[in-house]
Amino acid sequence: MARRIRGDATAAAVMVAGSATFLAGAFMPVSRVYVEGDPQRKLVILLANPGQWSTQQMLLAAGTAALPVGVVMLARHWDIGSDRGSQQPLAGQRFVQAAALPLATGACLFLGHLAARYKDPEAFALGKVPMWPFQGYMGLSLAGMAALGGGLLARARAHAHSGALPQDPRWPGWLNVGGAGVFAAVLVSTGDLPPLLVYVVELATGAALLRQVRKGANPERPV
Repeated sequence: MARRIRGDATAAAVMVAGSATFLAGAFMPVSRVYVEGDPQRKLVILLANPGQWSTQQMLLAAGTAALPVGVVMLARHWDIGSDRGSQQPLAGQRFVQAAALPLATGACLFLGHLAARYKDPEAFALGKVPMWPFQGYMGLSLAGMAALGGGLLARARAHAHSGALPQDPRWPGWLNVGGAGVFAAVLVSTGDLPPLLVYVVELATGAALLRQVRKGANPERPV
């Protein structure tokens, strides 16, 4: 169990760091370019803030790359310490392994898109950078969120029935599953979705995992 706790701690820390890095970039002032509809005004914003624009793309890229790494690490340590003979935790592990693939694939698409934005801000402002990689990234990210949530819920149910202490909370699983459903509906209906919403969810998920790690490492003793 100690090995799983350490593995969960590292995975959760990577998820938190990656999500926080992405959000730091997303909330930079230059982000107002994304809500500006006029291409020429977009270009003015970017030409006025070239350094900030470059920094933002690097922060977004770092966060985008880190999140799938954290999920892969979480999947690798998922069943370590399952010493009660139950196979139920393995179902959750398969969900998280499945989550890693769309998250990693989507990240690769978005990293290419970010590189194009970094190299040619003018093309981005004028709508000459293809948007299909971004759309694919968003769809794959939501699929990964849903699978991750399924894995978290499966592990929470397994631990609840096994009597293991402390029990995993269910809300991070529902947050991922529910968030993926709501975000998918918005993406389908509007054709757009701010990617920072995904990272808000995963920041909360990583923080919940870290809190659970601390509880597992320092369980309360009955008096």
